[in-house]
Amino acid sequence: MAITTKLATRYWTKTVIMAVVCLVLGLWGIWDYVVAIPNATEGAARYEILRIVKNGLDSTSNSKERLEAVALLKSSPISNKPTEQEWSNNLFLMQEALEGGAIETQRKALAKVEDGLKQYSHVIAPSKYDRPMQWMFILCLPFGFYYLFKYFKMVRRAKIYCLDDEGRLTTPEGSWPAGEILDINMDTWISKTAKVRATWMATVTVSGNASVVLDDYVYQDMYLIIGKLAHLHYPDEWTSLARRVKVEHAKEDEKTPSFGFNEEEGKDE
Repeated sequence: MAITTKLATRYWTKTVIMAVVCLVLGLWGIWDYVVAIPNATEGAARYEILRIVKNGLDSTSNSKERLEAVALLKSSPISNKPTEQEWSNNLFLMQEALEGGAIETQRKALAKVEDGLKQYSHVIAPSKYDRPMQWMFILCLPFGFYYLFKYFKMVRRAKIYCLDDEGRLTTPEGSWPAGEILDINMDTWISKTAKVRATWMATVTVSGNASVVLDDYVYQDMYLIIGKLAHLHYPDEWTSLARRVKVEHAKEDEKTPSFGFNEEEGKDE
């Protein structure tokens, strides 16, 4: 029965997690940069305008606070966007009230100011570093797509590996019959002295002295291919499950201890 592989759970889980984390961080950075931070900046600015207007409405005519509020409203930009129409109307109402409008106008303006202060009281003005910092998150986005691309690429590669019943080895690098598989290097496989990552690998030498790395960390059941090839080339050293052959040293026969009793001495002459 042919031996095939698939992408190891330990590998694809890590790859998918990295892709999700990078994509989430990247999209979060874009949202903050484009939506959250501008909204917070606008909300903090509106709160400051409303605070100054409130001080002006609470003061007497021609007071310093009222004149400051009027000057601020006159310098505030007016937007023609439909979504900003209500805010623009409120600014006109506040300015009219500050400039000596009717009592009813001042009452309406004060109510609008108090409602606005409640609405924007929780807004914290972003620092000047907030938007530049979002680029650190936004730059995670390409890495998310990279990990997704890598995942699908490795899934396709995992489906290619095969060692059939006739001994033909097929990998993404090529396909070789049993006669062209010259050797397999098991020096680092499950070695206690090699680097940890290398202990999952074995290197096959095929015709033309080309080398093909078989990696059991990335590809599940690769150890079966490695084991079969290793057992074929080194049957005294490796089992078909890629385990070292246990060499049992024969123990010398122990002599039966003598207690100084001679059976012949007990016989009658």
